[in-house]
Amino acid sequence: MATKTDSRSQTARARARQAMAVEHERARKRESKLVAVFSAIDARADAEAALGEALIELKGLGVAQSDLAEMTGLSARDAGAAIRAAKDRTAAGEKTPETTDEQASDTTSDYNGAQSH
Repeated sequence: MATKTDSRSQTARARARQAMAVEHERARKRESKLVAVFSAIDARADAEAALGEALIELKGLGVAQSDLAEMTGLSARDAGAAIRAAKDRTAAGEKTPETTDEQASDTTSDYNGAQSH
């Protein structure tokens, strides 16, 4: 009788381990996808600011903001949002995405040894 009880306990532990492994894999996949989502959100914000900077430069070249939408195919709302994003980024003291990424990795490696992020 002790053998059947031991066998059932081992089977129960094996099922529990399997269930934990499945949940661990699911959590790992969720974490990976969340990282991808946050990276995409950051990329979208960078692209929006870059678009706004280009639109601001066009305005500086004499293109009226009302003409920007017609020239670019953007809605006036989207053009305005991009310009605000660029101005917000400039007001916050942020640099262009290329410069920021390059300086961030250099700074990170200076402060954290040979590690890169």
